[in-house]
Amino acid sequence: MNTQDNRAKPDPIAFVSKEAARPGQDRETDVLVIGSGAAGLSAALFAAKAGLRVIVCEKSPRLGGTTALSNGMIWVPRSAQARAANIDDSMAKASTYLQHELGQYYRAEFIDAFLQDGPPALAALEKGTDVKFTLASTPDYHSSQIGGVDRGRALSPAPYDGRLLGKDFDLIGDPIRVLLGGMMISSSEVRSFLNPFQSVASFKHVLTRLSRYARDRLSFRRGTELSGGNALIARLLVSLRKYDVEIWPSSPALELSKEGARVTGAVVKRLNLDTRVRVARGVILASGGFAGNAQLRADLSGAHQHDLTLAHADVRGDGIGLAAALGAAIDKNVASAGFWTPVSILKRAGGSQVVPYGWLDRGRPGVIAVGPNARRFVNESNSYHDICLAMFENGYPADNRFYFICDRQFVRLRGMGHLLPWPWTLSIRKYVRLGYIKAGRTISELAKQLGLDPVVLQKTIEEHNAHAAQGRDPFFKRGESAFNRTLGDPTMGANPNLGPIKNGPFIALPIVPATLGTASGLATDSYGNVLDAQGNAIRGLYACGNDMTSPMRGIYPGAGITIGPAIVFAYRTVNAMVLSTDQEQKAVASGA
Repeated sequence: MNTQDNRAKPDPIAFVSKEAARPGQDRETDVLVIGSGAAGLSAALFAAKAGLRVIVCEKSPRLGGTTALSNGMIWVPRSAQARAANIDDSMAKASTYLQHELGQYYRAEFIDAFLQDGPPALAALEKGTDVKFTLASTPDYHSSQIGGVDRGRALSPAPYDGRLLGKDFDLIGDPIRVLLGGMMISSSEVRSFLNPFQSVASFKHVLTRLSRYARDRLSFRRGTELSGGNALIARLLVSLRKYDVEIWPSSPALELSKEGARVTGAVVKRLNLDTRVRVARGVILASGGFAGNAQLRADLSGAHQHDLTLAHADVRGDGIGLAAALGAAIDKNVASAGFWTPVSILKRAGGSQVVPYGWLDRGRPGVIAVGPNARRFVNESNSYHDICLAMFENGYPADNRFYFICDRQFVRLRGMGHLLPWPWTLSIRKYVRLGYIKAGRTISELAKQLGLDPVVLQKTIEEHNAHAAQGRDPFFKRGESAFNRTLGDPTMGANPNLGPIKNGPFIALPIVPATLGTASGLATDSYGNVLDAQGNAIRGLYACGNDMTSPMRGIYPGAGITIGPAIVFAYRTVNAMVLSTDQEQKAVASGA
């Protein structure tokens, strides 16, 4: 059912509160959305386009949650953008790919719904709004798998000029990676900024960007050239303003209200007052999952226990807690409770900084990953998620001796974690003193610092160098997939992902797994209805995004596998909400 362009407002269902209304504090609306990431704002926009009154409450002072920190990519097969580019894809092909990826965790009800409604959901989101996506060049993460494609399923938000937001610019959450205290750069610009003198075009590009940034800082707290997740949130926000959606920042939801068998609203702390919001249609939970909640991490992570996350600091399982208080069930049947990336930890006098997997060193030739037995344990050019799962499979967290190992030449050329390439990092000594990296003149010396067997580590390096010379990785097939090759260097010869580790000093970066977001969440049906322990829908209560258990169930088939489904299931949730409440109204009117 597509109701997105129907601007007529349906008659709300009447509810009679059991408590006396407090003058000046009670509010009525059709839909209350709790959370302002991609899932929440998309749901709000779908609902507004269906002619419903919508309030979005967000407990943080700025909008976007983890989406605003991210690259904002979405994974949605068979999009209009893919069709325009003549991508050879089909629902059957995508379904086959996901069946092989998810294995025992494949749920046809959810995957069929996602693949069927993906294209219309994107079309509905873009139609009549400022939300725009462009086709990305990123392959499926296991593109060699049956049904995989080298291009066509991943999309990126179109960049956005933040100046068009006016005062709303300050409502957009800050991105995770910036230069000069506030200038966003995309991954395609990194090389130009690292070496602006490599060409006239690079120099002009960097000079233009710096000039714009200098002008921006005269009027704004940071740069206004937005990309990635920042651009997506900005585009959603400006679109919501056009549909008169109320947005309440710094307004956490405290509890859900229920009358009989139906959720009828929530209590929201707004301007330091408890405001009771009554809904005619329903409450949509989209608060981003539980990545920042240590107790829920311990309870829900199973064998994948961890302490670190790159999710937004305010993502603490609020939506899950609100629903659980009403008897909602949590769906733990997942391959992994999270979506993962390796990170490193830089300790300074002012505290510790969690450093994301790098733009330049990630999976490039000349670095390997070793575990407690001093052996390689993974294809280093596979996805960040795959590397972390392999860490868990090889002893983490019982033994945390996991490292990326390279030589000094690799760091000079590509950087390593927090270290940028030369000349931006002139010496590694500071980072050795801080304990961020370990360095040894020989492999044996490095191994002793790491607590690894020197003989085994030496053998591991020699094997890797021999494989690099041959251009073939018989252990993990590194460099054989399209996704691997996107991280390669074509100057390396036979295999763009294999490079030697030859000349000291040799360097090791300790790594640990961290979540990008969580996969376990509330049990729902494929329409976003939150379910109780008996599998019954809790009427009037819906969830999407990371508040619902991911349809990918902790498996990572391609770039954008969290935000893509978040948008599609927000679409399905709003359609289901409109349909179910319309049917209830008809039943009441007919006396059924």
